[in-house]
Amino acid sequence: MTETTQTRSAKAARTAASTAVATSETLRAEAPSSFVDLFDKTLTRTKDMHEKMSTIFEHSTEAFSEAFSCANRGSTEYRIKLMEIARANANTAFDLARQACEAKSLPALFEVTLAHQRKQFELASAQLKELSALTQKVVSETTEPIRQGIAEPFRLAS
Repeated sequence: MTETTQTRSAKAARTAASTAVATSETLRAEAPSSFVDLFDKTLTRTKDMHEKMSTIFEHSTEAFSEAFSCANRGSTEYRIKLMEIARANANTAFDLARQACEAKSLPALFEVTLAHQRKQFELASAQLKELSALTQKVVSETTEPIRQGIAEPFRLAS
C-alpha cells in the first residue's frame, strides 16, 4: 500500500471512529434523559398518590374520631337509660313490698303480686322497646360519620 492509501484508510478509520463515538455519546445522552423523564413521571405520580392517600387518611381519621365521639355519647345515653330503668324497677319492687305488707289476707297478697307481675311485664316490654330504639339511634349515629368519612376521600381521590 502506498502512503496515500494508508492516509486515506487512517482518515476513514478516524472518521468511522469519531462517528461511532458521536453516536454512542448521543445514545448515552438520550438514554439518561429518557430514564430521567421516566423517573420524573414516576416521581410525580408517586407524589400525587401520596397526597391522595394522605387526604384519605386525614378524612378517615376525622371520620373515626367523630364516630368514636358519637359512640361515647351514645354509650353515656345508654348508661343513663339503664340507670333510669334500674331506678324504676327498684321503685316498683319497693312498691310491691309495701303493698305486700299492707295486704290483709292471702288472696289480697296474691292479687297484689299478680297485679305487680302484669305491671312489671308491661314495664319491661316498654323498657326493652326504649333500649332497642336507643341502640338503633346510637348505631346509626356512630356509623354515619364512618360511611361519609370513608366514601368522601375515595371520591376525591378518583
